[in-house]
Amino acid sequence: MRYAWLWAIRHLIHRRERTVTAATGIAFAAILMFLEMGFLGGVDRTATLLFDRLQFDLLITSSEYEDLSRTAGFPDQRLAQAAAVEGVGAVVPLSMGFAEWRMPQRRGWLRSPSGGEIMSIAVLAVPPEYLPQAFRIGPEGVFSTLAEAEEAAHLLARQKTFLFDRRSKAEYGSAEYWLEQSRSRNPQDPVLINGRSAVIAGTFSLGTGFSWNAMLLTSEGTFREFLPPVPDGVHFGLIQLSAGADPAAVQQQLQTRLPSDVRIWSREDITASERNYWVRLTSVGQFLVVAVVLVITVGVIFVYQMMAADIRSMLPEYATIKALGHTPGFATAMVLAQAGLLAALGFLPGWGIAAFLYSIARTYGGIPAEMTPLIIMAVAGLTVGMCLLSAILALRKVQTADPADLF
Repeated sequence: MRYAWLWAIRHLIHRRERTVTAATGIAFAAILMFLEMGFLGGVDRTATLLFDRLQFDLLITSSEYEDLSRTAGFPDQRLAQAAAVEGVGAVVPLSMGFAEWRMPQRRGWLRSPSGGEIMSIAVLAVPPEYLPQAFRIGPEGVFSTLAEAEEAAHLLARQKTFLFDRRSKAEYGSAEYWLEQSRSRNPQDPVLINGRSAVIAGTFSLGTGFSWNAMLLTSEGTFREFLPPVPDGVHFGLIQLSAGADPAAVQQQLQTRLPSDVRIWSREDITASERNYWVRLTSVGQFLVVAVVLVITVGVIFVYQMMAADIRSMLPEYATIKALGHTPGFATAMVLAQAGLLAALGFLPGWGIAAFLYSIARTYGGIPAEMTPLIIMAVAGLTVGMCLLSAILALRKVQTADPADLF
């Protein structure tokens, strides 16, 4: 087996042009697989972004709830009814809607050429006193510290006041820009939400999702003032359980005691539902899954063509190896070793280029693509498998090489 690897290395060095061409094709296939899987992973993470940043053990939604892009309200009396159930420690109301946002007049080179147009922006509303309870706090949270959350709650106690998500898409303007405009007595670019003047008093950190490109956070009172009223009262109820309470038992009690116009979700249920919708049911998720399959198929065909052509040109050498007394298994090992080396030569630069493209996608596209160990292992396995499959398909020519053909 060691000699098979040595022969494969020498062969690849001897035929440099073919080796570079094959490795480039494999690298291209690896890059495409990295990108498709990274974007698919981004879909998965983005689907549950909001729920991952909220603090709750159980969640109340309308029975008509489908996903974050199609929320439905339910009577706010259900919150009080839920709070009366044994094992429930607190219930925090949360509303979500979409408003018209006037885009900034000032634009950078990566933004749209004209400013001032109207775009949709998501708006979350929580009673200010519940703000530290509603959102996760920490390095990966909506607020980095408890003091920051308490300061945000103090700001939202004022009417017509909003917080701006620092991680909104760049075309919506930077948080610093809107803070500056709100502090100015004569702003050149006043904050307008649904055509009404508003104040950006602070910031928070959430990120973009498939349902929104930018987000505001405000109080319930300001939410009702600026947005159309929620038909039935509220969109979500964040249930936090008492210490020692059994989530499954409390969920069953709530579903039994509350009317059928609401549904009770565990954290696992709601995140699984969102992932299923965005990854499996939407065209975005389906496209990315199909794209990965197509990339692998095209990669197999490309590598097969390269290896088949290489083997065809080397048939006299393979026949000589047989004439020298080597078994067919030795020739097979040489071809498989060559395939493994080509996989490595293509995968490593593909990995590096894909990591660079990931950073560009995150920085300029707002796409949460991450180079996770799972993606690295998956692409490495698929690249090796693709090359080995191509080699196996091309091996028939090696097996049929006859020493008599030399004479």
